[in-house]
Amino acid sequence: MIDPKTPLTTQALFNIVNGSTLLASGGGGSIKTAYSFVNQIVGTGKTINLLSPADMNSSYYGVVVGAMGSPESFEKIGLKGAEDRAVKVMQDLCKPKEINFTISVETGSNIFVAMLAAAKALDSAIVVDADGAGRSVPTLSCLSYSSKINITPFAVLNAPHSKDKDPVEGDIVLNLPLISDEDPDESAKKKAQASVIENMVRPILSSKDSFDGIGAISGWLMDGEQAKSALVPGTISMSQRIGEQLSEYNAEDKNIISQFARFLETLNISLYSLSDNNTSFTLKSKESISRGGFDFNMLVFTQSINEDEKELVVINQNENLLLWDSAKDHPLTICPDSICMLGKLDETIKDGILSELKSLNYKERREAEKSLGGWHGLSVEDVVVGQEVYLFSLPSPEALKNDNKEVFSALAKQFGYFGSYEPLDKLLAKEKI
Repeated sequence: MIDPKTPLTTQALFNIVNGSTLLASGGGGSIKTAYSFVNQIVGTGKTINLLSPADMNSSYYGVVVGAMGSPESFEKIGLKGAEDRAVKVMQDLCKPKEINFTISVETGSNIFVAMLAAAKALDSAIVVDADGAGRSVPTLSCLSYSSKINITPFAVLNAPHSKDKDPVEGDIVLNLPLISDEDPDESAKKKAQASVIENMVRPILSSKDSFDGIGAISGWLMDGEQAKSALVPGTISMSQRIGEQLSEYNAEDKNIISQFARFLETLNISLYSLSDNNTSFTLKSKESISRGGFDFNMLVFTQSINEDEKELVVINQNENLLLWDSAKDHPLTICPDSICMLGKLDETIKDGILSELKSLNYKERREAEKSLGGWHGLSVEDVVVGQEVYLFSLPSPEALKNDNKEVFSALAKQFGYFGSYEPLDKLLAKEKI
């Protein structure tokens, strides 16, 4: 029997929304999507319990559960119970092993998919305090465990949502030969299989009237010992601490970045500034297109300081991947390092979120309103043209830089950057604290 260490209150879930949306580098799903899942989690009556990878052993079994596809479709359609089926399908496939916990694919709104799946499908709603990236990522082969754990069996499940005909639930299970841990090329082969599954699933997600851009996934069955070495630890508790800190700041404070940088230093995270004097940027334009199970976005931010105008361009494929200064001939941030957005939510977005929180009691709604009304991490779905946004960069976990550098290099090349990866300390100055 697993004894989880950290039960999460509803207020803790709000803080995790805030912190994880900031860490997700513009991706992982919108704040609206995250709050929708928090509302559903509260409605189950279950308490989510965090379990540290350090407290697990080989008798524990867990599975990665998340949403995959277009964040825009994720927000519009949701999953409608597909996250629950994702766990049950994997449980049927791995008998007699018993799935004890779920694992978030990445940091961001996907955290709450794993939480809701645990609340609905497991006797004890246990989620590991870890994920596969410490940020959000656009492809399965980017994840820390893609080279360490066999991806299959892998399930893809639709969210039945047709208004014109009876909705049909679809569960697709993909299998590839299991790669032995003793195979001398096991890391390369496991990562190659993750790419194969990625290329198989994206067309499925794009299918009209079946998936329409979004689905639930489950895979990477692993035991507790494997989780210790395969996952990026502490990502959910870190998101919670960041959210708690953001809620303490004065909503009118203009020195937010310096204060936040000092706090991040206590977590051994360096904040790299994109502004000379902590001045906010304004979102000038946002161009978006959905294609092949991805949302592609180009965001242009401007900043005026003493009549000098600075223009930054963020390239986003579900997540922020590259950041350019239009006056320079090299990027200022290169994936897997994160490009983070901090600001105050547009009132229309905030009011829309609050209107949907049907499962919350009066006190919880007031707590949600406070969290949504202050400083908040933002995803690309949450920013609107004309909004003031603070931009900064954070270094990615070392696992992504070391194990997946060729994957991120390929992502950068598709957007025209053929240079090598350069770390933030060579591209930007650390925020002075």
